Amino acid sequence: MFQKIREPFYKKIWFWIIIVVISFGIASYNNSNMINILNTKNSTKTEVEKDGIKKVDYEKFCNIKIGSNYEEVKSILGQYRKSEESEIDGVKVVIYTWYNYDNSNMNVIVKDGKVVGKAQSGLSLENAEVNLIKYTKIQKGMNYSKVKDILGGGKLMYVSKINGNIKSIYLWTNSNGSNMNVTFENGKVTVKNRLGLN
Repeated sequence: MFQKIREPFYKKIWFWIIIVVISFGIASYNNSNMINILNTKNSTKTEVEKDGIKKVDYEKFCNIKIGSNYEEVKSILGQYRKSEESEIDGVKVVIYTWYNYDNSNMNVIVKDGKVVGKAQSGLSLENAEVNLIKYTKIQKGMNYSKVKDILGGGKLMYVSKINGNIKSIYLWTNSNGSNMNVTFENGKVTVKNRLGLN
């Protein structure tokens, strides 16, 4: 009998998409009145004014559906501010980014003309009440409903559906900035992380 050999995680498309999306979220900008963004699609610079009006918010982020096309996304968010084309495992992926004046942002990942993923940074409010005791209660294999019973509702940071595999990351952030996140794969907890929890 042959044993199936699992492909290393770093060869899976979702791994590289997450790396690219996280890179966007970590990027910081200067404090001038304008933010310069290079649109890699047409190699022209676009300037986004810090006008105090948020163009994207958590509600709009949640309204973007996996499987929708770019025109449907545009009707909710307006024109993107940055796009980056990439090819992962022979698959063309385009990552569209929308920025706010306060550097909060969201990304929409499109493959073959359809949304396969989305991610956000800074769009959700810090209103959780999580601690180390609650963190230790979260176990692999739990579903979101069980996690929610323990932690309360989390904020969706990332979701993707690639080759039938659904991956999502939820974040719980306390008012002091301490936080934890939980990764679900096909509805079940696979990973949890924490920062500054007591």
